[in-house]
Amino acid sequence: MNRRARLLILLALSLGIYVGNAAQPALFDDVDSGHALAARAMLESGDWAVMHINGIRWLEKAPLHYWMVATSYALLGVSEFSTRLPLALAVTGLVWMVYVFGRRFFGEQAGFYAGLVMCTSLGTFLFTRTMIPEAIYSLLFTAAFYLFLRTWTGTLNPRAGYWGFAALVGLAVLTRSLTGVIFPIGTVAIFLLLSGGWRRWRELPVISGLIVFLAVAAPWHLLVELRTPGFFRFYFINEQFLRALGARYPADYVNVLLPYWWAAHLLWLFPWSIFIAQALRELPPVRTWSQKLDAGGPLDCARDKQARLLLLSWAGFILLFFSISKRLEYYSFGAYPALALLLGAGLARAEERKDRWLVRLQAGLAGIGFLVAGLLVAMQLGHAPASGETDYFRLLLLKDAFLNRKWLSDFLGLLEAFPGLRLPAAIAALSLAAGFGAAWWFRKRLHHAAASIAMALAMAGFFTSATLALRVFEPLMSSRPLAREIQKYLRPEDEIVLYSEFYNGSTIGFYTGRKTLIYNGRYQGLEFGSYYPDAPKIFLTDNDFPALWKGPKRVFLFVPQAFRRDAQVRLPADASYLLAESGGKAVYVNQPVRPGQPTLAEITARETGPK
Repeated sequence: MNRRARLLILLALSLGIYVGNAAQPALFDDVDSGHALAARAMLESGDWAVMHINGIRWLEKAPLHYWMVATSYALLGVSEFSTRLPLALAVTGLVWMVYVFGRRFFGEQAGFYAGLVMCTSLGTFLFTRTMIPEAIYSLLFTAAFYLFLRTWTGTLNPRAGYWGFAALVGLAVLTRSLTGVIFPIGTVAIFLLLSGGWRRWRELPVISGLIVFLAVAAPWHLLVELRTPGFFRFYFINEQFLRALGARYPADYVNVLLPYWWAAHLLWLFPWSIFIAQALRELPPVRTWSQKLDAGGPLDCARDKQARLLLLSWAGFILLFFSISKRLEYYSFGAYPALALLLGAGLARAEERKDRWLVRLQAGLAGIGFLVAGLLVAMQLGHAPASGETDYFRLLLLKDAFLNRKWLSDFLGLLEAFPGLRLPAAIAALSLAAGFGAAWWFRKRLHHAAASIAMALAMAGFFTSATLALRVFEPLMSSRPLAREIQKYLRPEDEIVLYSEFYNGSTIGFYTGRKTLIYNGRYQGLEFGSYYPDAPKIFLTDNDFPALWKGPKRVFLFVPQAFRRDAQVRLPADASYLLAESGGKAVYVNQPVRPGQPTLAEITARETGPK
């Protein structure tokens, strides 16, 4: 293939997978719709400096991703597609940048394979389904390291390269806060130390580079501190330093166990992780780490080794950092481009060596594809569809199972029982069996590029099936069905109340387009901003809520599944009405909205029956 064909394949895959699946499913509760609300508030208020959620100052995150989504809303309107479009385009840019990096330092084939790895690894798809900025800052890292390495190896003007590096690091800070500067600077420092390049430190324009970095990164931080006193301490100390130590207030996430976190990278990089041995084999020997570019021998060979050493420093620093700090599964996403480049280069070199293990590994992957496809087909054909009530119960079991990390048996049980997964399961089975099988067939005949493309197409089909499956999970993961039910009866003077913390029902605010009151939920993400004098009085306690519920206004109360009993004991049973249920969550209303709508007391009596 020529360069144009490779680029077209990568572009088609990236746009097809990420832009093509951007409109579905609904936004999820928690950070997905919560962050989308911050972007929409920018557009509606015109305040692009201090972010707000539900009228409260929200100071946890850097703004670049939200600026991009707000711009998307301004151009395309507010929707799921426009929410996910900036992230989808960032993934497309990341795939292209990985290809350019790999092509420059390892050759056309290695760059192409690295782009395929970045585009179609399971983790890339999984961790770009919600509104988190991992793909954006990974793109900035990749571009920054590309400029640095080209400048360091003498193929780019120093001012353009190093100043460009500094500007991209500044944008990374506006995307991922302190990690946006710690990771690039730490990576470069390790690279200089391992390569012996620290002796050339005078070549680096430290002062002018710092000025460029501050010109990009500093204005937003200074403006927010001027307008919101106390921002620096909360943002840098609580949200960055204490979060890394696991001492952040509030402690709103669990720390993934280190062995699981490391082992999970084989899954996040699947299916390309089967070539991990080939990638590791291509790491430069320690004795060559300090080889100078002018030490004799082919110049391209020295640049190749320096590039590999930079990738090792890049991935190694991020993985080591989160090995000793608090971590979630997706925190290492910034290392994925380096790992993709190592995998792409390793696969290309293995093909050049005619490594016989390639066919064996491909056969093993085909076996996995056939096994999974067979299981999916057997589960769909061997079990009758379950009732809606049983499906619901399994959905709730699945949620608990995921939280406890013991998810496989319940996930397979859900596949057996839930009829809505028949189509996604069929697409997944066909994609994995046909795609991985074809890849093995091509690999045996030494059509290596065709084998890799077949693997990528298999994953593209699998991602399509995953998107369809997420639509089935919508009642569990999103409250859009309940928001639409509220909208049928919502009047301008009505109130919407969320029981417990805001993120548990953030899709209610997104899909109704209304600010919500929060009942017994003054904690987590909105607590800090709620103490500023101009914060709206949206937080209700047990002392405030009864008067609102019994007052003349119609009030809709959204209750998450975990808090339904807590809410029910606080509601007057003879003056509360169940409006709708979905995914274990419920909406109650203080006035009947339909003729003959039963009270909560009548529903309870009907469910319990006569004694």
